[in-house]
Amino acid sequence: MVSLISRVEELKRIEEKTEKEYRKLLKKLKDPEYADLRNLILRLAIDTAFHKHLMEALKKAYEDAIKLVAEYGPEEGEEAVALIPGVPTIAMPLGFGQIGARVPPEEIVEVFLRDFPAEVVIPDDEKILDLIKRYLEDEERMERLYDDISKRAFHPIVRTLAQEIKRNEEQHLALLKGLEKKYSE
Repeated sequence: MVSLISRVEELKRIEEKTEKEYRKLLKKLKDPEYADLRNLILRLAIDTAFHKHLMEALKKAYEDAIKLVAEYGPEEGEEAVALIPGVPTIAMPLGFGQIGARVPPEEIVEVFLRDFPAEVVIPDDEKILDLIKRYLEDEERMERLYDDISKRAFHPIVRTLAQEIKRNEEQHLALLKGLEKKYSE
């Protein structure tokens, strides 16, 4: 079975090659009579540049995710977990639908957080509630910025990507608000 990373690497190589080919053709289409064709090829070249850089970012993101799991994932002897974007280690009901497309309802967040320790002591005398409030501010800002990008982006891939990341940030907000509620009681 071919790994996702090798597919991403293959796509990146093809996108790079194709972008170079489009650029070579664009250099040859200077005459006004080729304006329509040049504009079409330019659009293809722009899309290809986006695709190439998105594949670079996707590869880096997966490599970082693998490192994070290796460094902070389950210890030997602990039960392995499924890491679901936005909602790690939670078992969702069968009828919930695609996890990446919806913010978990409040009752699911409550069920998920129920088994968390009632009190968390972290080094350096920082209070968990203070950290959560800071994280909430950052997540709210990111959610607003991704929303803004999704509304302003001229490229449909960037727009859709920003919309999906915004949904993921909404999941983060739901979980952090649940934690804030739990540790405020």
